[in-house]
Amino acid sequence: MHGLAYTGLARTGTATEAYGAEADGAEADGAEADGMAADASSPATTVGPAASTPATTVGPAATKARLAGADRYGTSAAISKWAFPNPGDAERVYLARADVFADALTAGVLTDGPVLLVPADCASPRNVVTVEIERLDPQTVVALGGDLAVCDAQLEAAANGRPTDRLSGENRAATAAAVGLYEFAGGAPTVYLARGNSSPDAMVGGTLTDGPILLTNPGGTHLPLVTREAIAALDPVRVIALGGTASVSTTLLNQAADGRQTGRLAGTTRYATSVAVAQRAFPSGSDRVYIARGDGANLTDAVASGVLTDGPVLLVNGPCIKVPDIIQKYLADVQPSTVVALGGQGAVCAQLLDDAAAAATPPPPGPDCDAVKCVALTFDDGPSAYTSQLVDTLDDLDVPATFFVVGQQSDARPNTVKRTYDHGYQVENHTWNHPEMNTLSLSQQRAQYTSTRDLLTSLGIAPTDMLRPPYGAWNSNTRNLGVPLILWSIDTRDWENRNTTQIRANVRNNIHNGAIVLQHDTISQSVAAVPGIVADLRARGYHFVTVEDLVPWAGPGDLVYSRGNVIDASVEAEPQVFDGADYVPPLDAAELPQE
Repeated sequence: MHGLAYTGLARTGTATEAYGAEADGAEADGAEADGMAADASSPATTVGPAASTPATTVGPAATKARLAGADRYGTSAAISKWAFPNPGDAERVYLARADVFADALTAGVLTDGPVLLVPADCASPRNVVTVEIERLDPQTVVALGGDLAVCDAQLEAAANGRPTDRLSGENRAATAAAVGLYEFAGGAPTVYLARGNSSPDAMVGGTLTDGPILLTNPGGTHLPLVTREAIAALDPVRVIALGGTASVSTTLLNQAADGRQTGRLAGTTRYATSVAVAQRAFPSGSDRVYIARGDGANLTDAVASGVLTDGPVLLVNGPCIKVPDIIQKYLADVQPSTVVALGGQGAVCAQLLDDAAAAATPPPPGPDCDAVKCVALTFDDGPSAYTSQLVDTLDDLDVPATFFVVGQQSDARPNTVKRTYDHGYQVENHTWNHPEMNTLSLSQQRAQYTSTRDLLTSLGIAPTDMLRPPYGAWNSNTRNLGVPLILWSIDTRDWENRNTTQIRANVRNNIHNGAIVLQHDTISQSVAAVPGIVADLRARGYHFVTVEDLVPWAGPGDLVYSRGNVIDASVEAEPQVFDGADYVPPLDAAELPQE
C-alpha cells in the first residue's frame, strides 16, 4: 500500500450513459510538455504552494500547489515523492516509456508503487529517476510494456541490483490486460474500456479504483482477443466505456460486456469526460483536485498521475488558455480546499492555476434582497464601441450588471461580448435584429431568440435563459418562447435626451427597492452616467445585483418589471410598448439566419 494521505471518500457510483463526440487523435510526439530543460538531474520539485504563485488564503480561498520537475521525468519523480513520501512506502516501482503513453496510462490502477518515466530508444534512465528509486528502495522494479518500450538494459540500470519484473504483452492492449490481471488477480466488479490510442480518457480514469482500464485497438474499430480474454477472466459485473461513442462505440462496448451491465463516462469533450470520471470516482467531492494539461497529445505531465487517488485529475487546455467552462463549474460545485497543477509553467501556467483556484473558491455571498435594498442595472442593444469602456468602469466600481445583447451586434463584435461575459457579467438575449416582437409570428419570434442564443453559445457564453423584447413589445406568442420576459421599472430615456446629467437624474429621482434600470451601452452619454448613478444609489443604501439575482424565481412566460412586480405566466396581461428608441442596425449587418 502506498503512503498517500487518503481522504477516505467512497469510490462507488453509477455510471451515466452520456454520449459525446470525443475522438482523441495522435500519439504524443515526445515534445516536452512543460517546455523546460531536458536535464532533470536537479528537479525543481514543488509540493505545496507554487513557487511562482504563492498561495494566499482569504477565508475559504482554495490553496494553490504544484507538482513539477524540470521536465517530464522530474515531474513523474515529484508525483512519486508526494504519493510515497517515505522509503519503503512503495513495494514496486513501474517504469514506462516517456514518449508513448499507452502503457503508463493504463497503469493508473496500480496502487503499490509509482510510475516513473524513461527515455525512448533504450537510453539510460535520467538521474532524477534513479535517485527517486534509490530513495524509495522498492522490493522490485517493473517494466511496463515490451523490450521496445523499456529495454532490459534500462530496467537493470534503474533497478541497480534489485529484482526486476515486466508487465507486458505483444501490444498495448495486451500490456493493459497484464496490468489489469496483476492488480485485480481475484477479479474486479468493473472493467473500464478505453480507446487504445493514448487516450486522455484512459489517463483521467486512473483515479477509478474499482477495476482496470482495458483497451480497444488504437483505431477503435475492434476489440482485441486479449481484451476479451481479460474481461472473461476478471468476470466483472459491468463494463463502462471511457469517452464518447467516437472513442468507444456502443457496438464495441456491448461486445466487451458480453451480456453484462454497460455504462459510459463521457462528455462532449475530453474536459467534460474528465469531469464525468471525477464525479464517479469522488461522488461526494474531494478536498484536493489536480489539473493537468490535456489538449492535443499534451498528456506528458499527467501520465504518471494514476497514483494520486486522493483527488481527481481534471484536464485543461494549456499552457495558458482559459480554464474550460465545464472544469470551472466542477471546481465551483465541489470547492476543493487545494488545487494542484501537474507539471511546470509550460504545462499549466501560473495564471491558469490562479484561475482554477479562483473557480474553486466560494464566491462571497451576494446581498440578501429580502433584507437590503437592491437594484439591477441593465444595458441594451450592444455590444458597441462603448461596451468595453463600460465593462472597465463596472470592474473598477465592483458593480454587477446585466447586458441584453443583440445578435447582429454580437456577431459584429464577438470579442467584446465574450469579454463582457468573461469579466463575470450576465449576458442575456435581446433578439437578433431588434424587431417589435408583437409584429412577428411565433416561428419568427423563436428564430429571433434562438439565433442569438446559438451565436452566444458558440462563443462560449452560457445559453441565455431570459429575453428582453425590444421596445418592451410582446404578445402571447412571446410569452410562449419558454423564458421570462425581462422588462424594466425605470427608463432613463437615454435614447431620447442623450444627456449624462439628465440620465443620472432620471435614475436618482425614480429609484425604488427592487428596480430594474434600463440603459443602452450603445449611447456614450449613458455609459458616462454610470459612475454618478452608482454613487447616488450607494449613498442611499442600495446594493447592485444582476437580474438573475434580483428575481431568481422568474419562470418561463413571466413578465418581470421589478422585484416587486412580476406577473406570473398564468396571468393574462395587456401588451404594451414602452421604449420608443430608434434602433439603427450596424452597417452591412447580416440578415436573420434561417431556421
